[in-house]
Amino acid sequence: MPRAAAQERNGGTRRRSDLQFLGVERSLQRAWAKGAGLIDEEFERPMIAVVNTCQEFSPENVHLRQVGDAVKAGVRMAGGTPCEFNAFHVTDSETFASAGMRYVLPSRDLVADMIELMVQGHRFDAMVLIASGDKVVPGMAMAAARLDLPALMLYGGPTRAGVHKGRKVFLETVYDGVGQHLRGALDRQELKALEDSHFPFPGASDTATSGNTAGIYTEALGLALPGTGTLPAAGSHQLRAAKRAGMRIMDLVRDDLRPSAILTQEAFENAMRVGMAVGGSTNMVLHMTAIAREAGVEVDFDTWDRLSRDTPTLVALAPSGPWGVTDLGDAGGVPAVLRALGDLVHAGARTVGGGTVGEIADAAENGNPACIRGMDDPVEADGAINVLRGSLAPDGAVVKASGVARDMREAVLRARVFEDEEGAIEAIRGNGIGPGTCLVIRNEGPRGGPGMREMLGATSALMGAGLGSSCALVTDGRFSGATHGPAIGYVTPEAARGGPIAFVEDGDTVRVDLPGRRLELDVSLDELAARRSRHVPAQARVTRGYLKHYSETVAPASEGAVLPR
Repeated sequence: MPRAAAQERNGGTRRRSDLQFLGVERSLQRAWAKGAGLIDEEFERPMIAVVNTCQEFSPENVHLRQVGDAVKAGVRMAGGTPCEFNAFHVTDSETFASAGMRYVLPSRDLVADMIELMVQGHRFDAMVLIASGDKVVPGMAMAAARLDLPALMLYGGPTRAGVHKGRKVFLETVYDGVGQHLRGALDRQELKALEDSHFPFPGASDTATSGNTAGIYTEALGLALPGTGTLPAAGSHQLRAAKRAGMRIMDLVRDDLRPSAILTQEAFENAMRVGMAVGGSTNMVLHMTAIAREAGVEVDFDTWDRLSRDTPTLVALAPSGPWGVTDLGDAGGVPAVLRALGDLVHAGARTVGGGTVGEIADAAENGNPACIRGMDDPVEADGAINVLRGSLAPDGAVVKASGVARDMREAVLRARVFEDEEGAIEAIRGNGIGPGTCLVIRNEGPRGGPGMREMLGATSALMGAGLGSSCALVTDGRFSGATHGPAIGYVTPEAARGGPIAFVEDGDTVRVDLPGRRLELDVSLDELAARRSRHVPAQARVTRGYLKHYSETVAPASEGAVLPR
């Protein structure tokens, strides 16, 4: 089926906005817009949607009003009429380990839908998408692919890590500190000091969160101007980049350069390799799969598995290493990573900047080889993301291998089963988990959760309890980019779809084999069949509202957890 915009190529020689606002028969439409302050001359110019995620209670969004103003200034300088409206951001870092987290992943598809409704309803000619938040960024990229209008993305950016007593304070520093406090290793005053030191400025936490990972992979996809995926938030460099983005969208309109010319199979492979090379969040597996579906490109667990086997990890971003995302930007950012990947990159892929990926890589410099390592001296020989399969995950599971201690990459563990994240956290903090345990958290998938919560609360409790090098966590839910340790998520089929994870019992043997890419449950087929026959599915947690609809219609994690569109 053709994409929405492909059905109407600006009305032949006329722009979409001309058809909406020009001519005697459009007097009422102009009158209505004039009521908002527009003048006749503005209707004669291309009308550009500036989609912003500014909101007052999330650090990665609070500075975006000024960024939006800079984008609009750029649009006006280049002869366009900017029309700003807001998207929303259900902030995951403020909902961890709560019922609110169930609404975070479902918001991604709603962001895409909302942009479609606004842009198609008002017949804008192009879009600048100011994105901050790990579901907002892919949601906006999904909208760009779906609408196929000239589009350019600008990431809201990270802030530099806070510092307390000479130590960098990342998101995971604070969350792990909770577990340390509960076991008596950190007093309340020190925990509060970490809490107060975390954010020196607005922006996303300076670690490989899912949001920062999304800023990196959208730049590598070619949807953002070179260097903007790692620019620190709320600085003059970002404001200048915002003006350039506003000016550049007018070139895309003039040249009719659309996402369909950029979002190719080669572009996705470039972005996937860059995401893995920097040790990005496992959430990129879910989101890039969803963006690819909108773009008509085939990306699945097999694609990730194939690319991860020969994509080295070149950057040890926190929480798996010492470097912040701003450090990566200082070292040369995405262009320098593309250069370091060499022949693994599809050099001919196009970008919104006008140049090819190869041209961007050739012009890049690596300003810190200790941060961005070379192919001959990688952090790890293969990609940070591993796709595991086996009797516990027939359709696949995902782990960030770069965050797993070597002693845990091959392990035989005893299962301890929990029906939700809260139960696992309570057991960990109550000293009910010993070394050699595999915590199995189920009924947290897209359908069963519903909403596929991130398990940062459980992983941080595990790390805070000092069990990160002797226990594993396996779930049909997902993990934050701030997660570290042996955390295996996205187990498919999920429990709510009758996957084997639904039939694990306390004391079962679970075998983790990262080098062999296996996740096995040592239970015979006969025993598994017997358990299946007596299994009683968990009752639905939500029986009304949006999450009920989501649970009934969402696709499996292996298909991007997308809604039917």
